[in-house]
Amino acid sequence: MAKRKFYRYPVYLLARLAAGLLSLLPRGWALGWANGIGQLGYRLVSRQREKILENLKLAYGDAMSSEERNSIGRRVMGNMLQTAMDFLLFSRLSRDKMAAFVDVGKAYSFCKDILQEGKGLIIMTAHMGNWELLAGSFCMQGFRGAVVGRRIYYEPYNRWILGLRKAVKVETIYQNEAVRGVHKQLKAGGIVGLLPDQDRDSVRGIFVDFFGKPAYTTVAPVKFAMHTEAPILPAFMIRMPGNRYRLILGNLIRPKIERGDREASIRKYTEAWMKDFEVVIRQYPDQWGWMHDRWKTRPEETPAAEPKETVKLS
Repeated sequence: MAKRKFYRYPVYLLARLAAGLLSLLPRGWALGWANGIGQLGYRLVSRQREKILENLKLAYGDAMSSEERNSIGRRVMGNMLQTAMDFLLFSRLSRDKMAAFVDVGKAYSFCKDILQEGKGLIIMTAHMGNWELLAGSFCMQGFRGAVVGRRIYYEPYNRWILGLRKAVKVETIYQNEAVRGVHKQLKAGGIVGLLPDQDRDSVRGIFVDFFGKPAYTTVAPVKFAMHTEAPILPAFMIRMPGNRYRLILGNLIRPKIERGDREASIRKYTEAWMKDFEVVIRQYPDQWGWMHDRWKTRPEETPAAEPKETVKLS
C-alpha cells in the first residue's frame, strides 16, 4: 500500500476555499482572472510551455512561426484555466442561465431525432473548449446522459468532481466499469460521452493519421458502436468572444462491419472521427490541450504483448 500523503487534505481544503471565494465573483470577472493566471502560468511553468511548443512544432512544422506558436500557447493555458473556472461554477448554473451563454443551434433537435431510433448515441469530444459544459448542456435540457471518466484516487477530490457534474445532471461511468455502464446507458436510449483524444497505451488502439503523424488512438468508441448499433457524433463546445460558447457538430458516423472485414472497418471509422477532430482543432488551435503528449507512443515502440484494456470488447 502506498504511503499516505498527509498534505493532500490541507491542499484539498485550500482548493475548496479558493473555489468557494471565486464562485462569489461575477462570471466575467472569474473568467478574466482565470485567463490571466493561465497566461502567467505559461510564462512561469517551463515544462508545460515547452511541451505545448514542441507539439505545435510537430503538428504544423514550418507552416507556423515561433511567434504564432507562442501566441497560441499563451491562449491555450488561458483557455484551459477558463474551462476549469466554468466547471467550478457549475453549482450555480440553471437551465436558463446556461442557455444565456451557450448557443447550440439545432443540435438538440438533431440528437432527439437520432435517439428516436432507440439505439442511444455516442457523443465524442476532445479536451478542447469546454467538454464538461458540453455534457451538462445536454443533461440540463432533459437528455439522459453519462460520461466515461477516470476515478480520481484521492476520494475527496473524486467526490468534488462528481458533485460538480451532478449539479448539471451528468452521471459518471468509471473507465474500469465502462463496458457494462456504456451498454446499459445506450440500451436505455441515452447518450454516452467519451473523451478519446489522448494517447493512452493502457487501452487497445491503432495508429491513425493526425496532423500528418501516426497517433496511437483507442478503438473502443467504434467497438462500442458496432456492438450496440449506436451512432457516433463528434461534438465540440467551443469558446467564443464575450465568454460565450457555441456547440459544433461533426459528421454522424454509423460504424458497421463491411465486407466481413472487422479490423479494416474499425480502422475506417476510427480514422473518420479522428478527421473530424483534426478539422475542428485546426480551426481553433488555441482551445485544444497541446500540453498532452499526443504522439508519445511510436509505432516502433509498441509492445509486442497485448496492452491492458480498461475497455475490453471482443
